Amino acid sequence: MRLRTWLYLESMASTARLIGDREIIITRHIRAPQALVWKACTEPGHIDLWWGPDGFTNRTLRMDFRVGGVWEYTMTGPDEKVWPNLITYREIEPISRLAYDHGDPENPRQFEAELRFEEQNGGTLVTLRTLFASKEARDYVVEQVGAIEGGKQTLAHLDRYTSTLMVQIP
Repeated sequence: MRLRTWLYLESMASTARLIGDREIIITRHIRAPQALVWKACTEPGHIDLWWGPDGFTNRTLRMDFRVGGVWEYTMTGPDEKVWPNLITYREIEPISRLAYDHGDPENPRQFEAELRFEEQNGGTLVTLRTLFASKEARDYVVEQVGAIEGGKQTLAHLDRYTSTLMVQIP
């Protein structure tokens, strides 16, 4: 029984890797249908409930979900510090891909990001790809900000959140 539980938990874990000098890729198999995972990632009533690493909460200030539109939100950390965020949508392929610039109102393009959603094994493989302007910028968020662990935690929150939505679907 323990081995089976361990294998189940291990299969749900996120994976991360550094690509070249400027890129981070984090993936996780989510136990929910692709359309539901997409909805959880694109609607403020959902995304505020799970987005971000452990201990952080979100508040959407505005979301204009279209190419050229923005999602402006704050993340409040465990220390109560409020972090302004701004995402500008560059490309939207419904239920399969989002490409966006991520930053804050003062510096709206700190890095490029992409979320991919692929049906796989009765769920959805979510891939979060981030691309930084330089090796130094990527290394800073990895070493000083904890971007890899934070990304893994964020996708784990998405997995748990969509699992609760599936229970609510008749």
